[in-house]
Amino acid sequence: MKPSRKYLSLPIISLQEGQQIGYVKSLILDASTKSLAAIVVDPKGLFKDQRIIPYSKVVSVGDDAITIDKESHVEKTSNLPELLDLVKGKLTIIGTKMVTETGKTLGTAEEYYVDPKTGEITQIEISGGKLEGFLSGKAWIAAEYITTIGHDVIVARKESENVLTVADKGISETFKNLIHSTSHLASETTHTISSYFKKDKAKTTAQTAQEKTPIIISETETIPATDETVSEIPVTKEPLG
Repeated sequence: MKPSRKYLSLPIISLQEGQQIGYVKSLILDASTKSLAAIVVDPKGLFKDQRIIPYSKVVSVGDDAITIDKESHVEKTSNLPELLDLVKGKLTIIGTKMVTETGKTLGTAEEYYVDPKTGEITQIEISGGKLEGFLSGKAWIAAEYITTIGHDVIVARKESENVLTVADKGISETFKNLIHSTSHLASETTHTISSYFKKDKAKTTAQTAQEKTPIIISETETIPATDETVSEIPVTKEPLG
């Protein structure tokens, strides 16, 4: 798949004449078929006035050039009435808001990708909308979910937000911070609870030990002596004489 921007400024080569006949100035879209209808040739080439090439006449789209069979495939717009309205319409995808059939904003189209062989649009890259606040990177929606490409709005099928392909690296700092804060809070909570149970366990153990510890009297400890009272035994004296 080729991004539309990669088409711009590519040299256009005529295979039969073996010459460069100009550069790609812009692309003509056909909303009804969701594909490229034609290529607008930069008038700074061999032609003084604007010319177009029907996409059906394109032989190949390479990394460095676009090729066509012969120069005669480059024609004036007035000679191609079936494309005249499309050229005048100047339909574009980039910068157009995308919403679902239920009125939910998906974002703004930033780029679209084309199958070079057929000219069919395969997917559209979007940003903002549903992604805003959580994902600041790229997301794509397949062309099969697009029902209408208009001048003001691109319409996608209902619930298309569920089929978006989101780049993993598109997670914003806000979302990262949210995840970090939640994890940190959970960690702190776990630590606090753990500490509580450890302290409670230690306290319970100490109390139990205190209750069960017997009172031991040291052998070296002496019992203070009490005052002893000696009773005198009376002696009976026999009477004299």
